[in-house]
Amino acid sequence: MFCLVFLALLSLTLAGPIDFEADLKHNVDLGRLQKDLAALDERLKNTADTEAEIEVLKAAYSKTVIESPAPINGSTCKDEDANELNEKAGEEKDLFEGDVLLTNDQLALIESLHKSNRSRRQALKDAGYSWGTGNPVIPYSYSATYPQATRRPTITAAMKYWEKFTCVRFKEVTSGYRVEVRESKGCSSYVGKINDRTGTQGLNLAEGCMSVGTICHELSHTFGFFHVQSRFDRDRYVDIDFNNILTDDKHNFDLEKEDKTLLRDIPYEFGSNMHYYHKDFARDSNKPAIYAKPAYKIYQEGMMGRVPTFYDILGVNKHFNCAANCKTSVSCSNGGVQDVNNCSKCLCPLGWAGDKCDQRPPNTTTITATATLQTKRVDMNVGAKGTEYKVEYYLFKAPAGQKVQMTPKVLGTRWSNSCDPMGIEIKFLRDSRPSGLQVCDWRVQQPTVTSETNEMLVQAYTLGEQFAVEMSFKAVN
Repeated sequence: MFCLVFLALLSLTLAGPIDFEADLKHNVDLGRLQKDLAALDERLKNTADTEAEIEVLKAAYSKTVIESPAPINGSTCKDEDANELNEKAGEEKDLFEGDVLLTNDQLALIESLHKSNRSRRQALKDAGYSWGTGNPVIPYSYSATYPQATRRPTITAAMKYWEKFTCVRFKEVTSGYRVEVRESKGCSSYVGKINDRTGTQGLNLAEGCMSVGTICHELSHTFGFFHVQSRFDRDRYVDIDFNNILTDDKHNFDLEKEDKTLLRDIPYEFGSNMHYYHKDFARDSNKPAIYAKPAYKIYQEGMMGRVPTFYDILGVNKHFNCAANCKTSVSCSNGGVQDVNNCSKCLCPLGWAGDKCDQRPPNTTTITATATLQTKRVDMNVGAKGTEYKVEYYLFKAPAGQKVQMTPKVLGTRWSNSCDPMGIEIKFLRDSRPSGLQVCDWRVQQPTVTSETNEMLVQAYTLGEQFAVEMSFKAVN
């Protein structure tokens, strides 16, 4: 999951709408900012041990690339993520971790922490303001020049996503301190509440940011979260190839000091909505900048979740102490937790439903796996594009005591870094809580997945894009 951190050192007293460049010039000495970022860049490089492991991972990765797709009707297209949009817009050079707005004082504090024993998150939290706990309300408005007519529905859908699963609420206002949605060429946000007086703090959302997942990601920064790969325990799960990252981009992989308390028992999650795509900031975009360590290599192509995961949601609820709203407890099955918006029911991990998380979703098709190799093709037909996913579930079941083994093959010519517009998610672990393996890219030979129990659940989804996948499967001992 992602790192919790309140950022709050800025005295931001802006009264009117401003754009990205004006925001920076008002609050930041760009020369000093870039000098401090450069200091971080110089410190980050591969160690000898990491270099050796990366060479092995590079060789393995090169064998997964497919030269040409297995096409279905549809145009060849790639959807850009927030970091790519910011790089293309030229805004990334003035951002921390790719899409985080910092002031000079904030960055100077982060730099000073490398000389102390304090963690970034704790230091910034101690210096910060709070949106509140229990039932936090985040006031927001749109700048006078923001094109609301076309973008408001997607922004509203992202806010409602968070409201559905957490105790966070959003309230549109016209005065007082608030988050202001602003026009930009990219996607970026401050982290946490950065002031407690009048004025606004920016939430920059360009046209290319208009997906529920991307906006949920930026709102997570607004709540007070950094990215997953800045966690202090990152190096247990991934290797960062600093040789494939431009020198002035290395600061985006700055590592936290250890602070277990603020992780709130949330595990490292490759499929988190707050994890980088494995090629973000890569000098050679044909090769990863982030390699999953050998024990987790199955997640190499599954980094960066399309929407907040069960653990992303749980982290936000713990951060805002949402459980305090429930005065009684409830028993949940299959890793579910109490629903903070309906305390008599459970919030279920993906693939489970019902008040107690003891049922499969209603639209689940059960398929029996035997020793004979079979193929199941799923076609998600084109529909009206919008903010609601069309979703289907497929439950593959092997005989008791056996496991399901599956190799997916994506058909089509469209993909995105976060598998946002369409794809499948394969849940194969015994523990239902972590996100599954995301699959949506025809350019890569997908790994063979083996379930830990006799069941494997696949969620297929689309936002209206045509998508097809073939799943070859059988029962194994």
